[in-house]
Amino acid sequence: MNRGPLIPGVNEFDRPKKGIPRWLGVFLSLTVISLGIFTLWGFVAGGGPFSFLGEVEEQLQPTGYRPTVEPNVIQVLVALPKEGACPTNTFDITATETPETITTAVNLIRPRSNSCPADQLTDEIWLDLTLTQPLDDRIITRNIDGQDLPQIR
Repeated sequence: MNRGPLIPGVNEFDRPKKGIPRWLGVFLSLTVISLGIFTLWGFVAGGGPFSFLGEVEEQLQPTGYRPTVEPNVIQVLVALPKEGACPTNTFDITATETPETITTAVNLIRPRSNSCPADQLTDEIWLDLTLTQPLDDRIITRNIDGQDLPQIR
């Protein structure tokens, strides 16, 4: 009687290997490396899935407003920073509304490495602001210093 394995080359009596499988270690290593690369990409270049790490936010100063044909929409005039703004920059305009006043705040969100040319045709830009209630006779103020904004026609 033969006492060897039933299938030549395979030992049926070998116990399973202990520890984590090799593929799991490779998968976890690749995941950690990818996360590190994406984080670095977001911080340095301001792009990719972690782009918020590479962005800076600068508060801008509204200088006036004008009503539009829509009763719930006004346009706010904002003074741009001296280095200007790129077409890829984002303007975040918010309003805090009460029955008597509308307080506006404008932020410019741009990458840390802002590399667009500073050749700007204008020092100001009009931004649309949608209100929850019509403008009516409410006073519009700046969030920075509480100054009333003049209406510009």
